[in-house]
Amino acid sequence: CIPNPRAYWCPSCKAHNTFDVVIPRLSKRRNLVYHCKACSIDPMRMFCPSEVLPWKNGLFVFVGLSFVVALLLGVGPLLNGKTFNYSRPLQIAVILGLTAVPFGLIAWSMAHYLKKWSAWSSAQRRKSPEELRQEALAHPFQPEYEFSESFNLWAGQFLTVVEIAELHEKYGGDEEESPPDPRAPWFQGEEEAPPVPPAEADLEDAE
Repeated sequence: CIPNPRAYWCPSCKAHNTFDVVIPRLSKRRNLVYHCKACSIDPMRMFCPSEVLPWKNGLFVFVGLSFVVALLLGVGPLLNGKTFNYSRPLQIAVILGLTAVPFGLIAWSMAHYLKKWSAWSSAQRRKSPEELRQEALAHPFQPEYEFSESFNLWAGQFLTVVEIAELHEKYGGDEEESPPDPRAPWFQGEEEAPPVPPAEADLEDAE
């Protein structure tokens, strides 16, 4: 229940819940989808605020520039009375405008979920450590230990590789197989300690 912009967050449950990692069809292994385990009936797709923010800003810039260029290209021919079939600049302007629409919808969707994140994280920061602790203990969904790579990926957002290995040693001692690499396959080559989350205010300022 403590906001961490580098950790995956469920906008439905409003928590950094554990998740199932899914590789979509016809997708490379790097294009992973994170389904919230608390949303059992209709799994909610979780997102990482610090990763979504630059994409949202970039898409808004692209959409804005596309509309500006389309406007500049289209104004001249329209003022001269030319039609779509007889003006190449006007054709390009229409294509740019139509291309920007779906990207604009994607950017709006990202902004919508980031707004939910910002509202939740602001409310959480106003709570005392004891209030956050009680909220976490009373949360309807409690993370459970699993002998899986999905669990490793979730725990790696908050713990070091050594701490994850200690979890496997403590709770997975009866497993016949060796515990999976705490950072494999998605964290190979990274440092042992998880990245320090940026200041929450910096993330909100960037929005």
